[in-house]
Amino acid sequence: MKVCIFIIFYIFTGISYVLAKDNQIDNIVAIVNDQIILSSDVDKVLLFLQKAGKNFKIPLHSNFLKEKVIQKLIVDSLILQEAHRMNITINEQQINTVIKNIALKKNISFDQLKNDILLHDLKSRFHHDNYINNIKKLLKIKMTSDYELHNRIHISEQEVNLVLNKLLKNKKQSQKISLSYIFLPSLKKDSEIVISKRKRIAENMVKKLQQGYDFEKLFLECKKNKSVFLEKKIFWMRYSDIQKNFSDVVNVFKKGQILGPFLKNKGFYILKVNDIVNNEEEIINEFYVQHCLIKPSLILTDEESKKNIFNIYKNIKKGMYSFDNAVKKLSHDFHTSNKHGDLGWISKEFFSSNIDKEFLFLNRNQISKPIRSPFGWHIFKLLDKRQTDKFYNFQKQKAYNILLNQKMILEKQNWINDLKNNAYIKIIR
Repeated sequence: MKVCIFIIFYIFTGISYVLAKDNQIDNIVAIVNDQIILSSDVDKVLLFLQKAGKNFKIPLHSNFLKEKVIQKLIVDSLILQEAHRMNITINEQQINTVIKNIALKKNISFDQLKNDILLHDLKSRFHHDNYINNIKKLLKIKMTSDYELHNRIHISEQEVNLVLNKLLKNKKQSQKISLSYIFLPSLKKDSEIVISKRKRIAENMVKKLQQGYDFEKLFLECKKNKSVFLEKKIFWMRYSDIQKNFSDVVNVFKKGQILGPFLKNKGFYILKVNDIVNNEEEIINEFYVQHCLIKPSLILTDEESKKNIFNIYKNIKKGMYSFDNAVKKLSHDFHTSNKHGDLGWISKEFFSSNIDKEFLFLNRNQISKPIRSPFGWHIFKLLDKRQTDKFYNFQKQKAYNILLNQKMILEKQNWINDLKNNAYIKIIR
């Protein structure tokens, strides 16, 4: 298992690799259809494991480890060939998102990470292009795998209900917690020194609060410090959501409890438990809708998008074309345009705003006036509406995800076996 973890970790982070000596022959170790795997490809992974695996228990000269690496490279080659067959491409925005996430985990800015990559170029002859190509390969492998596995996996309602019943037995997960939090922002452009300083401030605040100091008083005192910007809010959150959003090992057990500090995407959070309520029901409105979307872009301003969507709305109202035709020919949501713009059941959380006012008074099969969201400008068609228990739906989705993850492990191996059985593979000893 550790072998596989390190190999996968290499695919994600392969940053440094020293090329073999110029006079060394780069032998072919495997042929996969019309692709080859070179000894240098294997050496890249082995060298990375040697540098990263300080506690790695399998000797790096072991044939067992080398065989594992070769098998992993064969599988990656097969999946990348599938990606090519499916015309899967990766754009610059997707690559930048991955780099930003790596930078976030390292607590450095996007630009700092790019500079680090260039610095590695000078030290170890590892090129920026290689780094980007590793990310492209990773994304292609993931996108191809996700597409294939979702087509192969089928989960029945009966299976979901069996897991759901087990989840509902855990009453603690249904607790609603009233929280106050103090937030210390940490910007992406901040240096490691600044981030470390913020962390020390947050840790000292937690220590002081755990010793009984008043939460409100401490916040007001710290707010006077102009070098650190503080923000305080109060909100309700389910126990399970606290674990999901802050830490899966956090244990909420009493009022007045201090939690943290937690480092998240935008800074440090210090939480205080104000109240705990065992309320398992939260009734919300849900709407089954189709939509036609016009998105602002580099070549289409928000004002132009708005003008376009209102023209479409007027033309539908005049009967110049139907809503379905507008979706098929004009919608910018290419993922749903082939299925009549079907978004399924949505609630106000879909837009992080209150859409109840827009939809509650619509009749079934009636279209809405254009509505702005973070995604762009929409015209919605209401197909149905209902009231549902938000917590119950959340638990049901969680049950589905548990089954999905279990089946993905099994089905991925079946898929890989199918790829191998239909491919020409030769390992050259």
